[in-house]
Amino acid sequence: MRHSLRDGFIIIFIASVMVFFYSLWDIIFQKNAKIISMTLYFTLLNIILILYYQYMYQRQRNNESVHVFKKTLEGGLFHFQCPHCNGFFAIKESMYKTHGQTIITCPDCGKLGLIKPSPPIVYADIPENKSIDAKFRCLYCGEGLKLWAEGTEIYPFLKVLSCPFCGVNKPLEKVNLQYGEY
Repeated sequence: MRHSLRDGFIIIFIASVMVFFYSLWDIIFQKNAKIISMTLYFTLLNIILILYYQYMYQRQRNNESVHVFKKTLEGGLFHFQCPHCNGFFAIKESMYKTHGQTIITCPDCGKLGLIKPSPPIVYADIPENKSIDAKFRCLYCGEGLKLWAEGTEIYPFLKVLSCPFCGVNKPLEKVNLQYGEY
């Protein structure tokens, strides 16, 4: 859907340029084709409005699919439970002053989720086994973050889409660091 909307806007832009040159041609050579020009502009405006409403609907639907991860009280790390798969994952931060919410994909199922500064709390037992950890670093503030799944293998396309430390809404870089580097 995202590419089709972008392609639609590109086509509308090209068509708008063509209609603009057609209007200039009409003015210069006085062909009195004002009705055709106005009809073309009106049609383009309607198509732009339809694409805009599709874009806003898609954006709203994407925002609705971001569910809040629940914080568990077991364990010494920051443990969370995914509302989609009920899997547990842990986060180790290199700094403990967070400045906002964090958007990540679940390390168990890959669904998009949100960790609020004060997430809802759930009481649960955390599995003993852990996956390998995934390390991320913010390109803006330089802080690091480690994530791993509890009791399962980690989702291979894990992403952290906002920094919990500086609050920037840019994806964190996945890095391969040695233990103890943050």
